[in-house]
Amino acid sequence: MTKQQLYLKSIECDPTDSNSYNRLAITLSRGESITLNNGQSMTVQQLYLKSIEYDPTSHSSYYNLANTLSNGQSITLNNGQSMTKQQLFLKSIECNPTYSNSYHNLATTLSRGESITLNDGTTMTQQQLYLESIECDPTNSNSYHNLATTLSNGESITLNDGQSMTKQQLYLKSIECDPTNSYSYHNLATTLSNGESITLNNGQSMTKQQLYLKSIECDPTNSYSYHSLTNTLSRGESITLNNGQSMTVQQLYLKSIECDPTNSDSYYKLLITLSRGESIILNNGQSMTQQQLYLKLIECDPSKYDSYYNLAITLSRIIIFESTHTSMIIKNSTITIQTENYMFKLEQPESTKENDNKNSISSSSGSSSISNSNSSVSKINTYHVNSVKFKCEHCLYSYSELTKLNRHKREKHPNEMKKSHWEQPLQVNADINSKQCCHNNCQYF
Repeated sequence: MTKQQLYLKSIECDPTDSNSYNRLAITLSRGESITLNNGQSMTVQQLYLKSIEYDPTSHSSYYNLANTLSNGQSITLNNGQSMTKQQLFLKSIECNPTYSNSYHNLATTLSRGESITLNDGTTMTQQQLYLESIECDPTNSNSYHNLATTLSNGESITLNDGQSMTKQQLYLKSIECDPTNSYSYHNLATTLSNGESITLNNGQSMTKQQLYLKSIECDPTNSYSYHSLTNTLSRGESITLNNGQSMTVQQLYLKSIECDPTNSDSYYKLLITLSRGESIILNNGQSMTQQQLYLKLIECDPSKYDSYYNLAITLSRIIIFESTHTSMIIKNSTITIQTENYMFKLEQPESTKENDNKNSISSSSGSSSISNSNSSVSKINTYHVNSVKFKCEHCLYSYSELTKLNRHKREKHPNEMKKSHWEQPLQVNADINSKQCCHNNCQYF
């Protein structure tokens, strides 16, 4: 008999055994169902619900059921009570206050700085939940990793046992607890400069490059590791992965896209490796031109203003971006992209001097307009045709103003700019409409 068959037999012998339903559910994939020996078909969620029905104090059943839901989603228990993902984690903690994973996963439902009240009335922040998770299980690799992502480079935090640890030390501890944790190797690498090395807790010394290679070895589907590895190489250089495969910079970007077709950063960097008019074949066999890569980049990240700008440079006629969900039309060098929340109009003037004083955009209602008397924006990258005027109707910033803000961030707040893409907070401390800097109390801007 297989493991599944044994759990099915256990349920047949005792249809009220909570643990058997819980354990049987763990053997199934999400969305999969199984037929009990009495002929009843049950999904993973239904098995967890049945387990809770027969033991309303089963912390693992609440925890496992919560993991089948998305943030904000709710489910109705067999007793008629509706519970959200967060409430299920809270119930799991109530049933077993020493279960590390419940604190950890509850923390992942919060944004940075947010707090939540446990069922016993205790209020805890995201950091405090990770600290509690570590206290309950000092070998929980993911909790060390996630706690590290809440810190800035050089910042430290005191564990519940009184030990002070820096961001780097938390990643090192995460690796010590789980030497196969791909993201801990990756994020540890992001704290180093090119050529710099660090000693793991096992005494092994590793460079930034070696950490990225180890991250890929631990998880060959980690898109960010392929992408970040390219930052340690010069154009035209290749590198040998730990499995013996040699890859160029382009091939690493292609692999990153293969692993995550929504990774906008890799599309952007792949674009930079191409010459004007050149196309490239993705790992799925699809051939894409520069224009098609820009369109894909915009589809993945509609908020990247420079993608619209650079796409406009590849055209010889007016390009208009309008708002309504997501669609793209290409006709006679004119591209209409419909994407939520953003409306852009870019035009390439026939004569720079003649058009410098023309209105560059109009409001969507047509009742007001914004004029730009500044000289045209300077040429960007190598993909230019004359000059292009740009303004964004969402934030009313010109390209040069946005560039100035980004340059200011790099010069005055380098630590913030160095944060990895996946380490950035969900909400950035910047109000683009009031031209506020990336820091609320910045004395430089």
